Amino acid sequence: MSLRFHEISEANHHILNPFDEAKLMLLAELCHLREGMRLLDLACGKGELLARWAQRYKVIGVGVDLSAVFIEAANARAFELDIVGQMTFIEGDAADYPQEHHQFDIVSCLGATWIGGGLVGTLNLMATALKPSGGLLIVGEPYWLETPTPEAVAALGYPVESFATLEGTLDRFEANGLELIDMVLADSDNWDRHVASQWNTVHQWLRENPNVADAPVIREWMAKNRRDYLTYGRQTMGWGVFILAASHKVISAAPRVENPSRPIEVEIRDAMLWVGLYDGRVIGNPLAWYPWLESASLDAQMTFDIDAFGINWVMLEKRIDVDALLRGHG
Repeated sequence: MSLRFHEISEANHHILNPFDEAKLMLLAELCHLREGMRLLDLACGKGELLARWAQRYKVIGVGVDLSAVFIEAANARAFELDIVGQMTFIEGDAADYPQEHHQFDIVSCLGATWIGGGLVGTLNLMATALKPSGGLLIVGEPYWLETPTPEAVAALGYPVESFATLEGTLDRFEANGLELIDMVLADSDNWDRHVASQWNTVHQWLRENPNVADAPVIREWMAKNRRDYLTYGRQTMGWGVFILAASHKVISAAPRVENPSRPIEVEIRDAMLWVGLYDGRVIGNPLAWYPWLESASLDAQMTFDIDAFGINWVMLEKRIDVDALLRGHG
């Protein structure tokens, strides 16, 4: 399915996988989230995982997705749930974001392991952004309920080796130095609601846009998707989210990009917070915008970590993202 088809068919979805809200929040419980933990969600879609977890557990983090439509929806959701200051959503290729200097407590990628060329490559990519010890990887991945027939393979469009059985998926984790510590699996109702609601959404879109140039292609896709799912997909393919502990920090060979807005210098003087960026810009915001920082001791003010997209005040357990600084947000 192309990105445009995703944007159309999932226009009414908050969660862009065969998962419901209860399982999304169960997953958070199993990860033992606590206030101040840092999360990175690659191919975050509309950011529902980050938004709901930030609202419930006061975590902070970054979501990256290629779709401008989904990122706009994620920012709107963050505003709706009043967690704007806790989350930063970035439009871009999720494969380019992880950097070796990142220190996230949890790195997730649900249903998009194509960003790393498959499960193993994506796990290596995710681990690049994980803190050196004690961090978790959360990956959402299809698996075969049974070995697919050649007809099923042709209809579903996935080579047999793309996925494995549950046991084979465990083998892939362990071969990559990862320990499976928990999982939450989608059931048939999760699949049905995810897929069938796509049909409903596309049906409504076609009624409202009958003369759009690609309407015939989208109509043909919906008809094929419907038949392939009912004939093969529902009986052949499962989907689950797996919580993994890394025994070491794997460094991916994925290409890296330098972030020109990366903070490199922080100074507090003249009742102002000054932040120097990699590209030479200097941002100055009134210190009064950050009462927790203004009232802190000098030692606490000067104890901070800098990452690619913001500053973490370690003793104060607070964070300011560069994106917020650039928008003049207090």
